[in-house]
Amino acid sequence: MVTAQALLSKMLFLYLIPNPGDIVAPALFWYIQGAGKHIIVDSAGSAKDLLENSRSGGWKDVNSFEACLAKVGITPDEVDIVIQTHLHHDHVRNTPKCRNAKIYVQKAELEQARNPHPVNGNMYRWFAKYGRDLVYEVVEGDYELFPGIELLFVPGHSAGCQAVAVNTDRGRAIITGFCTLYENFDPPASFNAPTPVICPGIHLDAAQAYESLLRVKEQADVILPMHEPLCAAEEYT
Repeated sequence: MVTAQALLSKMLFLYLIPNPGDIVAPALFWYIQGAGKHIIVDSAGSAKDLLENSRSGGWKDVNSFEACLAKVGITPDEVDIVIQTHLHHDHVRNTPKCRNAKIYVQKAELEQARNPHPVNGNMYRWFAKYGRDLVYEVVEGDYELFPGIELLFVPGHSAGCQAVAVNTDRGRAIITGFCTLYENFDPPASFNAPTPVICPGIHLDAAQAYESLLRVKEQADVILPMHEPLCAAEEYT
């Protein structure tokens, strides 16, 4: 589900790929239908929310959070679980609206939000005002949330990023958590990439991020990158 989008350089997603062009990148969150619960993965934010902490201008609203949830017949108060892949500002700003939800986050990510490294500190500026008083369900490492729904520890893009693996009729689908495009997992020949995957352009630890990409690529039947425009298409929303 898409709340906002912006024209961004692909360099934000494709580390050391020169002049890869621009992309209309969506701010996405996901709804998981299963386990008898209303589960969302991340919560995105409005254009106003994203511009508060963004170095990249041009965010425009697509749908409100409430309108997105209405497509699956629920309100923010009916969300049971929010899985936060990480706590960068563009993934969390609607989470406080889910007043009855349990919020799952990795321990390392919560620690980073509370005391961010200067390299990516601006991504966590929202936390002091909007996130510090939220109640979190803290996990550490891989974690089975329900049968068929697993949290995978995939650090690198951020200190405590987690992907979400879901068993579906199309196989094991993995919502990456880290901010990537399909091109990160299957680099086109024109990139002349020296490696089978491309590290995210924004990262705290490039080597960790690379290994996390490889892990997802090897384990997923279906890969759902966090800012891939094709994932904003109707069949994914």
